[in-house]
Amino acid sequence: MFKRILTLLLAAALLGVSASAAGGAGDPLVSRDYAESWAENLVDEAAGAAETELGKVYESALQAGVSGTRSVTLSNGEALRLREGASAVLTSGSAAVALNAGALVNATVGGEAGNGRFNLGQLYIACEGCDAVVTSSGTSSFSVSGAYEVIEYVPEFTDVPAGEWYSGYVYAAVRLGLIDGMNATTFSPEGSFTVAQAVKIAACMHQLYYEGEVTLENGADPEWYSTFLDYALENGVAGAEYAEMSASELNSAISRRDYVALFYNALPAAEYAAINSVADGAIPDVAAGDEGAAAIYAFYRAGILNGSNAEGYFLPESGIKRSEVAAIAVRMFDSGERVSVSLG
Repeated sequence: MFKRILTLLLAAALLGVSASAAGGAGDPLVSRDYAESWAENLVDEAAGAAETELGKVYESALQAGVSGTRSVTLSNGEALRLREGASAVLTSGSAAVALNAGALVNATVGGEAGNGRFNLGQLYIACEGCDAVVTSSGTSSFSVSGAYEVIEYVPEFTDVPAGEWYSGYVYAAVRLGLIDGMNATTFSPEGSFTVAQAVKIAACMHQLYYEGEVTLENGADPEWYSTFLDYALENGVAGAEYAEMSASELNSAISRRDYVALFYNALPAAEYAAINSVADGAIPDVAAGDEGAAAIYAFYRAGILNGSNAEGYFLPESGIKRSEVAAIAVRMFDSGERVSVSLG
């Protein structure tokens, strides 16, 4: 009814007659049906013109969205992670998309994209809060812009069952470049961790945080760890005492107390904001004044550690498993993976 009144008023105004006269006995030349039909046609024409202009703006926005694009080629199993504001076009090959959060829009067809095929030659734009992973099948090429990262292929470890608590942490840590498998098919989640290996992980975490990627590589055998040790010493990740360690000491198992000290130094203290209530002295086997206690308590409070059992024991002098190292490394970088604990 409101639309009908507006159209009649518009028709009356344009014809120079009053609304009450339009189509009435005093104005036999303009019928009500004619006035409505004429006014609605006028509105339709205006809407069409507006849509055309808006279409031009939309196309300009799309062009702006894909400006500064880069060509990215992925091998089988490698993936693109698209964040808010990113855009991507599959230019060759095939790929599939998995949405973890937010919305991904297929701007070419004008609709929201879901899990499944990533269509060749179509423009996808990541909306607010988006986290989408596009995995290549075979060799594929993309034109990409905005906030994205390349996720390298991670092999399937035969000794990392999907149902284990640590499986997600293992693969996430490998993708981040923080830890490697023992070989292409084996991770050894129950294996022990040496001082040299801990220095390597801590150095890699520091470089990833401050430089955005890990470029450190193994040195020549037998001192494969030399590049990581030099980096850790130069950047304050490892204390001066590590420079005096012998090869046998560096290749021996590291205690939980010492690995926390190394890992704590890998990131700035501001990254360890407390989310848990853990009073001084609440960890049963770590007194507040013990060596390394400040870093240990910081990790409990930040949700990076939650203890080795239900009572929250830390076991400071015992060794640490490779699966546990993977979990801690991921929790340090992804606040969403941190855990709740309440002691004392």
